[in-house]
Amino acid sequence: MSARRVAVITGGANGLGRAAALRLAEEDREIAIWDWDAAAAKRTIAELNRHEAKALAVHVDVASPESLEAALTTTRDFLGPVDILVNAAAIIGVDASVLETPLEEWDRVLAVNLTGTYLASRLVVGGMAERGWGRIVNFTSGARHGTPALIPYAVSKAGIVPITRAFAREFTSRGVLVNAVQPGRALTNMVLSRVPEETVRNPPVAIGRYADPEEVAEVVAFLTSERNTYMSGGVVPVDGGG
Repeated sequence: MSARRVAVITGGANGLGRAAALRLAEEDREIAIWDWDAAAAKRTIAELNRHEAKALAVHVDVASPESLEAALTTTRDFLGPVDILVNAAAIIGVDASVLETPLEEWDRVLAVNLTGTYLASRLVVGGMAERGWGRIVNFTSGARHGTPALIPYAVSKAGIVPITRAFAREFTSRGVLVNAVQPGRALTNMVLSRVPEETVRNPPVAIGRYADPEEVAEVVAFLTSERNTYMSGGVVPVDGGG
């Protein structure tokens, strides 16, 4: 059994974040879900409580430093210092060509996906380093290589990689291991609401199917664990062979 540590999952109410929260609870972590979707967060917390995990939900705007700071205070008061951070909060935005993407859409997507990841990481990494142990996992995407119809999303996910590597280079020597996971398409509402049914049945993926969120969460569980003793600054593909 893993040590009892406090894990924060941004975007932990739904999708891959929810799967990560449930999987980390199995590792005996105490869970704080930081999410904008308060109703979904409460449902996930109820599920965690049914499995006897100590958990709380905090309503958060990850693009706001003040909101994040308030969430950290609440989490420390209820659970204690943060040992693990999983940055899963993300929005995909609207489908539009490069020339037709509104500037406000660019700002909105980058604020949540990219700035939110940076702000949350910056907020907790100092305490982890002072205590000499911490784990941060960020979510990038294969879209980072360029998706014209979703350029803000693609750029936001591309930016996760240098954030991950910069934090790793600065804090690995102080006991904080920082990595990114790059899922392919997984069976989450965010994906299923945008992908034709035929594509889901016959996906262009070497393994022949989309990922279950739990399969991605299993990788997150390892990267945030005491079993991970040497991986930092990496981008781990969980994409069924592409």
